[in-house]
Amino acid sequence: MSERETATGDLGLIQAFVNTVDLMPGHEELTDPNTLQAWLVAKGLMDSSQRVDESDLKHAIALREAMRGVIGGNSGLKVYPVDLATLNQAATQSGLRMRFGSGGRPRLEPEAAGALGALGRLVATLYVAMQSPEWDRLKLCDSDSCRWVFYDRSKNHSSRWCTMASCGNREKARRFRAKAKQ
Repeated sequence: MSERETATGDLGLIQAFVNTVDLMPGHEELTDPNTLQAWLVAKGLMDSSQRVDESDLKHAIALREAMRGVIGGNSGLKVYPVDLATLNQAATQSGLRMRFGSGGRPRLEPEAAGALGALGRLVATLYVAMQSPEWDRLKLCDSDSCRWVFYDRSKNHSSRWCTMASCGNREKARRFRAKAKQ
């Protein structure tokens, strides 16, 4: 949906990955290993000659939902230990290591190749994004049926819904009806 707020840079990459599933209509972009491979290649996270299998797809979906859980912390939700364990496991499996690049700048880089390395690059990107002063602007829609990740551009960082026109109005109407029944 074009009216939903999007981030740029590292925040934007994390947002795009988590939003590969749109829960409200139930649209899943990562339907099989080929779609995962295409997404990772399109984002420059792996080479097109590297293969992706069903276990990589399951790992990617678990990682995506763990990232959604951590982003939920920016919306006041509890971050569950299982999400942290999933992120730690992905970092370990990909062999993330600190490396110094050109100009002496440090970066996290996976030792693993293929999909495992690409998912490690996403974990490294999450780490960098979390260091950004803009990190707390990446939020989950307050609608339980939506949970879309959006970038909060409001001045006071108080946005609660991915769009006011859809989720915001729907939630306000639901609360109004619930109060009216009482």
